[in-house]
Amino acid sequence: MCFSATASFTAAGGLALIGAAALRERPQPRMAALAATPLLFAAHQAIEGAIWLQLAAGGPSPALVKTWLFIAEAFWPIFVPAAVLLMTRGRRRRQGLAALLLTGLVVSAHFTMLLIRSDFTVAEVNGNLRYEASAPPGDRLAGLYLLATVAPLLIARERFVFAFGLAVLGGAIVTELYFRHAGPSVWCFFATIASLCAFLAVRDENASRRTFDPPRPGL
Repeated sequence: MCFSATASFTAAGGLALIGAAALRERPQPRMAALAATPLLFAAHQAIEGAIWLQLAAGGPSPALVKTWLFIAEAFWPIFVPAAVLLMTRGRRRRQGLAALLLTGLVVSAHFTMLLIRSDFTVAEVNGNLRYEASAPPGDRLAGLYLLATVAPLLIARERFVFAFGLAVLGGAIVTELYFRHAGPSVWCFFATIASLCAFLAVRDENASRRTFDPPRPGL
């Protein structure tokens, strides 16, 4: 989280608890990726907490910075459409999600090349972390990134997955309007809300399955 090492590690702990609760629900295979999302958010927040600590000690490890950026910019555009594709059964929706996954692959490949070619620095700006390339990185495909990470969630049938998408979209809007100087870091503040939606989606799926499962005959 963007505010401090303490905030980042606290968020990581809370997200890990949500993730553990989601896994305790024993999600169906098609929901497994979504159930793992809070734990991935938790790991991401823990990495940023370490960056805060290293920044205070003189400077963060370039490898740690690039790991954080890879997750933020290259991992999520692939993971989100893939996770929703796994849980979706309708042919037309799956075709749309496959196209969004292809979009995510383009965004991920583009940013991975930026990570390879550029060095990145981190600085505290108005209480937030700002990640910046040593050389101008060019077009970062922000529109395609948002399309790949938000649209799959908004076209899902599951109500809490849709709510997950609204949380992510709201976070992107707030970040763009008020925290543009530290976008990726602040955007992750909304991970907690999104993770709660992921947990509720898994629980809701299991509840629906129990409702429609026929009773087993007694012995």
